[in-house]
Amino acid sequence: MIEIRQIEPDDLDFALAQKTREGWAASREQFKLYLEHDPDGCFVAMAGDQPVGMVTTACFGASGWIGNLIVEPRCRGRGIGRALMEHGLDHLRGRGATTVRLEGDPPGIPLYRKLGFVDEYESCRFRLPGLNVRPTLEDSAAETMSIGDLDEMAALDAAIVGENRKRFLELKLSCAELAVVRRRNGKIVASLLASPTDRGFRIGPCVALSHSDGRCLISAAISAAADRPVLIGLPALNTDALDMLAEMGFEKGTSSLRMRLGPPIDEGDPTRVFAISSGAVG
Repeated sequence: MIEIRQIEPDDLDFALAQKTREGWAASREQFKLYLEHDPDGCFVAMAGDQPVGMVTTACFGASGWIGNLIVEPRCRGRGIGRALMEHGLDHLRGRGATTVRLEGDPPGIPLYRKLGFVDEYESCRFRLPGLNVRPTLEDSAAETMSIGDLDEMAALDAAIVGENRKRFLELKLSCAELAVVRRRNGKIVASLLASPTDRGFRIGPCVALSHSDGRCLISAAISAAADRPVLIGLPALNTDALDMLAEMGFEKGTSSLRMRLGPPIDEGDPTRVFAISSGAVG
């Protein structure tokens, strides 16, 4: 008998072990952020007293996200993943979300389509090996972001992503290792946050009004990564960014598929997204 309950702090070791086994970039701080942003929206499936699967949700008003859907390999094929998905969807609808998105990895896409999700676009993943470069933010004209920039940064993010993620960005800023912006005529035209994970220095989110603005901040992040690998995910619709990453020496990995359940609200402008935050929240 499977029971689904809210994830508790004691479940973090289980959650991180699942992400590590699947090869997903993981950090305790990132998972704590999900719990702090949506404390009632992260769930674990229990078989007796043993956790066997999990899923997270994030709600941004009328739109929501499903992420981190993982079931222990020994327990797959028993409907646990579908039960977790439906539980997460019910939770988001109860919060008022009419549209739900996710980043579908290839093994999960058939389930998502059975649940009614439709394809939006390819979401690419890239990795740059460690380069042993010393941090030099001045070289890229990036400025360190402060908490005083939050309102303006969140407004730019909302205009490009289509969702009001101010509270999420505030939490992300509080634990970011790198937080930079670029200004033009005194106004923020690009922003980037980056944090360490068990697989490298993860860039995201990064939004920018132009290719040159995005390149500026990504260059700053590469410098700040020093000898660590750099990880980044972004919409395939941003073809300029794809060309830029190839030029910088990034290696393309396995893509995900951005999928949607519900009307196409809060679509934003993917051509100005230079790095998603994560597969769990876009």
